Amino acid sequence: MIVKVADAIISPLGSSTEANYEAVKAGRSMLREYQWDSLPEPFVASLMDWHGMDKREGLSRFEMMAIGVVEQLIPQLSIDLSSPRVLFIISTTKGNVELLEEDKDSPSSSVYLGDTAMKIARHFGNPNTPVVVSNACISGLCAQITAVRALESGCYDYAVVVGADIQSRFIISGFQSFKALSPAPCKPFDAERQGLNLGEAAAAIVFQRVEQVMPGQWLCRKSAIRNDANHISGPSRTGEGSYRALRTVLTDVPVDDLAFVNVHGTSTLYNDEMESIAIDRAGLTDVPVNSLKGYYGHTMGAAGILEVILSMRAIEDHTVLATRGFDHLGVSRQIKVSNQHRTTTKNSFIKLLSGFGGCNAAMAFTRVTEDNPSFPCFKENTPSHDHPSLSTLSEIMLAPQKVTLNGKELNTTQQGGALLTELYRQYINDYPKFFKMDELTKLGFVASELLLKIGDKMPQGTEEVAVILFNRTSSLCNDRKYQVTISNPEDFFPSPSLFVYTLPNIVTGEIAIRNHYFGETSFYVLDHEDPKLMREIIMSVLEEGEARVVIYGWADCQDADHYLAKMACVKQLISRS
Repeated sequence: MIVKVADAIISPLGSSTEANYEAVKAGRSMLREYQWDSLPEPFVASLMDWHGMDKREGLSRFEMMAIGVVEQLIPQLSIDLSSPRVLFIISTTKGNVELLEEDKDSPSSSVYLGDTAMKIARHFGNPNTPVVVSNACISGLCAQITAVRALESGCYDYAVVVGADIQSRFIISGFQSFKALSPAPCKPFDAERQGLNLGEAAAAIVFQRVEQVMPGQWLCRKSAIRNDANHISGPSRTGEGSYRALRTVLTDVPVDDLAFVNVHGTSTLYNDEMESIAIDRAGLTDVPVNSLKGYYGHTMGAAGILEVILSMRAIEDHTVLATRGFDHLGVSRQIKVSNQHRTTTKNSFIKLLSGFGGCNAAMAFTRVTEDNPSFPCFKENTPSHDHPSLSTLSEIMLAPQKVTLNGKELNTTQQGGALLTELYRQYINDYPKFFKMDELTKLGFVASELLLKIGDKMPQGTEEVAVILFNRTSSLCNDRKYQVTISNPEDFFPSPSLFVYTLPNIVTGEIAIRNHYFGETSFYVLDHEDPKLMREIIMSVLEEGEARVVIYGWADCQDADHYLAKMACVKQLISRS
C-alpha cells in the first residue's frame, strides 16, 4: 500500500502547504492583470514575486522553484534523499523553455528536461535516473500515478514527486494564440466564464510503500489514465476519456465515500462542459465538485500535485473548498458547484484532470481514520502469484538512413525528413493530417503505423492498448520553430497550430486518435535512453491490469533530418508460479 508522508507548496499565496491552505480558505487569490512589453496584449495570471526571491547562482527560475519546494520536505522526512531506494519524478510541461529566448539556435543543456531533472536530483545526491512526466495538463497527476506504480513494483521505497512550471512569453503567447485566456479572473463552470488564467507554482509530495496504514495517513486508492481518442486540442463532447478514467477509479471507491471531486475546471467553455458531462455519466452529480483555478490560475505541471495537497488538507479540516469565481451554473449538467465553503465528514476524494493530446487522468485518495470502519487501517501483504512477462508482437528501428522492421530492412530511397514522407506514402497514405504534424509526431506516427501492420491486429475502440513513449529532447525541435514566431516584436505571429505541437505527448494522442484507442497514453523524458527504467515503467503499466498491449519505445527528434525511433508493440503474458 502506498501512503503520503510529506508535502510542500510554493506559490504566490505562500511558501508552505499551511500558508497556501489558509489563504485559499480565506478566499484570497493573486490573480492580477499584467502587461509585458514583449507581448501585445495584457493577461491575467498569478505570478511569483521573483524580485523578492533569493537568487541561486547557476540555477534557473524553474530549478530554484523545484529545488526550493523539495528542501521544504526534508524536515518532514526521516529518510536520506540520496538513497538509491528513493526515486525522483518531475512533472512539468515546459520546464526551462524561456531559456530558448536567449539560446534559440544553440540551447544550453538546461533546456533539456532530462538534464534539468538530473540537476535537481543530483542537488540532493540522488543517484537514480529521474523521470520527467510531460503529459500536458495532466502531468502532475500522471507523475503521482507513476510514483505509486514504481513503489508497488518494489524497486523503490520512496518517491519524491515534484511539479513546477513558470510563465514566459513562450507559454503566454501560445495560449493567447488559442484565444484561451480570460481578460478577467477566471470563473470555473460559471455561465459568464471567458477562459483560463495562467499561474506559477511548485508543489511536491512524497509517497512511501508500507505494509500497514496508520490512522491519519493518506492512502492512494485507485487511478487511471485514459485518452479521448478525439482531438489533440479539443475536449471530447461526450467527456469520453474523463468518464472512462472516473469509471475505472469508481470500481474501488464507492460514490458514498466521496467528500468531493476536485476537477480541472479551467474556465474554458469546452473543458468545463466536458467535465460536467463526464461527472454526470459517471453518476457523480450528487457529489460536490470544486476547482481551485480561481485562486491560482492554471499552474500546468504543478496543478495536479498542488490541487491534491490542498484537497487533502481540506478534508483534514472537514471542508469542501469553494470554487472561487463561480456564481451561476453555466454547463449543461447539474453538477454540485458552490462559491461557498461547505463542511464534510467524509474522508475520500477524486482528483480529475484533462489536457491536450486527448489525455485524461483520475486518482482517488482516502484518509484512514480509527472511526472509519468502512476502510481497514491494516491490510495483509499478500504477494501476487501472477508474474507478467512480455511477448513482442513487432518492433521497429527508424533512423534517417535506415528502417528495420522485425529484423528486416525495408527498401527505401530517401533519407532524413524525406524518408518519413516516403514511408507514409508507401505504407500508409490515408491520413492527410500527417502533413500538419511536427517532426516528432511524424516520427512516432509512422513508426506506430508500421508496427501495427505486422503481427496481431489490434482492436479499435479499446482501453486495453496503451501508448507509452520516451525521449530526451521532448518537443525541442518544434519549440525552436515556435520561438521564431515570437522572437521579433516587429514580426510577431504566434501560431496555435505550431504551439499545440510544443507538447511532446501530442504524438501519443495522435496515435490514439488514429486507432481509436481509449487506453493510457503517456510521455516521459529521460536524461538518456535507459532501457531498464523504461522497462520498469512499461511493466508497471501492465501489472496494473488494465492494459494488455503496449506500444512503447524511444522516439527522439533533434530536427527534421536527425531522429531515432526504437519502438515495439508488446503483449502481456501471465505465467503462474
